[in-house]
Amino acid sequence: MSHEYVPRADAVKALVHFEESTTSMKTLLREMQTTSPDSYMTQALTQTLALSVIRYRNTIDFILSRSFMKKRYHDLSKRDRSILRLALFDFKWLQTDFSDILTFYPEIELLYLNEFSNAVKFNLDESIKGMPEINQLSLKYSHPTFLVKTLLDNLNRDDTIQLLNANNQGRIYYIRPNRLYEGSESVLESLEHVKLQRDSEVPEVSRVVHGIDAVVTSNLFKDGRVLVQDKASVITVNVLNPQPGEKIWDVCAAPGMKTQLIAERMEGQGEIIATDVYQERVKTASERSQYLNALQIEWINANATEPVVKDADKILIDAPCSSTGVLQTYPSFKWRLNKETLFALMTVQNKILDAILTTYAERPGTEIVFSTCSILPHEGESQIDSAMQRHNIELMKPLVYGDPGYPGFHCSDMVQRLFPHKHQTSGFFIARMRIKH
Repeated sequence: MSHEYVPRADAVKALVHFEESTTSMKTLLREMQTTSPDSYMTQALTQTLALSVIRYRNTIDFILSRSFMKKRYHDLSKRDRSILRLALFDFKWLQTDFSDILTFYPEIELLYLNEFSNAVKFNLDESIKGMPEINQLSLKYSHPTFLVKTLLDNLNRDDTIQLLNANNQGRIYYIRPNRLYEGSESVLESLEHVKLQRDSEVPEVSRVVHGIDAVVTSNLFKDGRVLVQDKASVITVNVLNPQPGEKIWDVCAAPGMKTQLIAERMEGQGEIIATDVYQERVKTASERSQYLNALQIEWINANATEPVVKDADKILIDAPCSSTGVLQTYPSFKWRLNKETLFALMTVQNKILDAILTTYAERPGTEIVFSTCSILPHEGESQIDSAMQRHNIELMKPLVYGDPGYPGFHCSDMVQRLFPHKHQTSGFFIARMRIKH
């Protein structure tokens, strides 16, 4: 029984820590497990449990708060709330036997047996009947109402539901060989206990059908010869289309996975300047580039709103954003997002675009790719429409990947969107533009 108890106890610790922190659950788990003596399988179960509770948190809290009657659920200690959340997920989503629940979480039988019994019998579908559709979808698919409303405003109802549902699924993993090392063509064939499927649209990557654990524990991954990278990230570099001999500026580049792929495409010819505003991230990314044999990259600590590279042929602006495109991996992002945070991110994106487009206004022909890992139009179509009103730029024909932008924007037909439920990628926005002559 201990092998099942330990990950649950660790998950409760992680959930309490999350309540006391502003860090994402994924990051907290990574920090916790760095020094953990637990086995890989125990750590993996801890991670699944903790992330799943965060993924479904507003639904879990809705059920629990209505099961406590006069005793206010939100007045409980952080630890007791975390135990109840995890236990309810364990019962309703994992369908763990009620007797085992009481064994795993003895505090429930001691303190909250009646309330928890109410929660396990709670009928969610019945309870949300009569609510506005936005609230129904928010509770049924566990997303904040702001995000649900935004999607319904820009997608049809079926697509919205499919996207909400996809966000609650596990991440699809893609891997690719590091072609900066010799023998890369056959390196994937050396992976043991892994089943791969070459992607039909982006043949540079292979989908991990099963065996991601074997990938990340392999020496090939540890040595940097096999890389895990989402398909949307690779597509973004494909849109940039770096060529040998060009000068490429990768803005906001850390941790440097796209930069490494740019280096592959450059084949040792030309220049790659990678900048980031955070010095520690630059240091880490620079060390990682050396480890990945991406020796061509020059890393600089610089603020993109004050361009230090003024003669690039092509520029990649992978702007800081809400990261609503990676909710499969980082479910806590959906609960930490609010209008204040979103507007602050939009301001940064706007300033970066403005600064770079102004600096390059006298360099016609310069190509710029703007991307965000976001499913919000605020961080995509709205930014491009705004930039086109202020600057002498033109949008270039998008590649064939994905969907056009959300309807109703001037740029809609000339930008790209990638969605988890349609394209088996992270949610991504990509625009490709050029300084006009």
